[in-house]
Amino acid sequence: MKLKHENSILIFALLALITLFSCKEKKEAEVLESKIKEKSNYVEVITNGMDFETVDEIKSGWTTFKYINKSFEPHFFILEKMPDTLGLTTYKKDLFPPFISAFEHFEKGEMEAGMKEFENIPEWFFKLELAGGVGLTSKKTTSISTIYLEPGTYIMECYVRMPNGLGHVFMGMIKELKVSNEPNGNEPPKADFKISISSEKGITFNDSIKSGNYKFEAKFEDQKQYEHLMGHDVNLVKIENDSLVTDLNNWLNIVDFNAFRSPEPEGLLFLGGVEDLPAGQIGYFEATLEKGNYVLISEIPNAVNRKMIKRFTVY
Repeated sequence: MKLKHENSILIFALLALITLFSCKEKKEAEVLESKIKEKSNYVEVITNGMDFETVDEIKSGWTTFKYINKSFEPHFFILEKMPDTLGLTTYKKDLFPPFISAFEHFEKGEMEAGMKEFENIPEWFFKLELAGGVGLTSKKTTSISTIYLEPGTYIMECYVRMPNGLGHVFMGMIKELKVSNEPNGNEPPKADFKISISSEKGITFNDSIKSGNYKFEAKFEDQKQYEHLMGHDVNLVKIENDSLVTDLNNWLNIVDFNAFRSPEPEGLLFLGGVEDLPAGQIGYFEATLEKGNYVLISEIPNAVNRKMIKRFTVY
């Protein structure tokens, strides 16, 4: 009887142990499934140096990009929808030579000869559709933006300049991203605040908001091509003091060959935003704002004079 009793205790203990491990495995599986589901809600893009590490193809529709800049340089990425049948190979073959030749002339101070190289830009370049992207993001910083992507082939690039003036795109910060016909079924985020961007009225936003984590809606009332052959965007920047606005404006003036070079001026923290979108379209970005001074600004020549800047405080 004693032996049977001990066996019963042993069996019960084993069953309890099996149940415990089973529950633990189930819980771990549920946590893993939750993490996978959470991660599937955004497309992760990582920069370690001069690169974009991300998937090659995604579904069409509202897409949230989580851009993790692990490097020691400021970066961003803009998405350009290529004309039908064209991709990264054509982009590099047709565009790299004139832009690199122009850079070589600019480096020697031969501005007129450099500008003449742009006459060799192929006609298809002017058929590119600017499709948004993640705004300027400082080193060791993560930014989140949401945009709507139609099916097609896109080029992802960053053209912040190296200290010598050569664009990051020529150092490896370029990638092809395919968007399939299959819809992802995602809905746009619900915004806490709205931003209006217009080449005529400038950037419109609140004068002050309370600190916290927010989602911002950025509506592009119109769009135009500026001297740097691109349109306007919106970037969120935390700024140590108002005197740095001039430095920020000058650094973003990309038509100045000495501007837009890394590193960015001290006292500026770029927190993302939404890259160039066509007129009437909307993009979203998310940021955690601590108390301080901030600006919303477009990366275009002479943004301040064009009213493409909005200062606000976070209290």
